[in-house]
Amino acid sequence: MFTDNLSIKLEIAEIKKNLSNQNKNIELVFSYLDELLEKKENEIPRTKIGYKKD
Repeated sequence: MFTDNLSIKLEIAEIKKNLSNQNKNIELVFSYLDELLEKKENEIPRTKIGYKKD
């Protein structure tokens, strides 16, 4: 019974570790998305080239 309890505690600890890593990764993704949005807002509009349709 003690070994079963210990193995369950170890599995729970591993799951908690994985969840904390996922939270960090999600925060990192959102920070990258924020940076990309800021870059796009500060971007100079490009001049269009080519033929104009009448």
